[in-house]
Amino acid sequence: MNGTIYDVSANRDTYGPGGSYHFFAGRDAARAFLTGCFQEDQTPDLRGVEEMYMPLDPPGSKKPQLSKAELKNRHAQELRQARKQAREGLEHWHKLFRGDKGKPYFKVGEVKREKGWLEKLPRRTLCDSAVKARPTRKAAGEE
Repeated sequence: MNGTIYDVSANRDTYGPGGSYHFFAGRDAARAFLTGCFQEDQTPDLRGVEEMYMPLDPPGSKKPQLSKAELKNRHAQELRQARKQAREGLEHWHKLFRGDKGKPYFKVGEVKREKGWLEKLPRRTLCDSAVKARPTRKAAGEE
């Protein structure tokens, strides 16, 4: 998970051969744990995953009457919040795999990756279900 190796052998029914999450065993699929796209996103590549937390305008809504500076500031604020949500999502899974939530798992090591490994991977787009799950921005005046 995100470069950390956890021993999940205590839960062979789930992670062992034939288990519902057997496809995760032996791989860093941090992206899938955030997006929920377990088949498509079996990768540690988290680039762009924060986009799934970025709000979209409601369908049929009027464009906001914001200046370029206001739009830039709103985007920067939403991006900070989206990155925070992605970090919190990963931490949720780390807590589970570290055993903080009562599971009998534990950390056994760290993945050693060659320098520049991430840049060698093609840039990913969000999977369909992550795109569909994006939040909707509140209309002006809504709380």
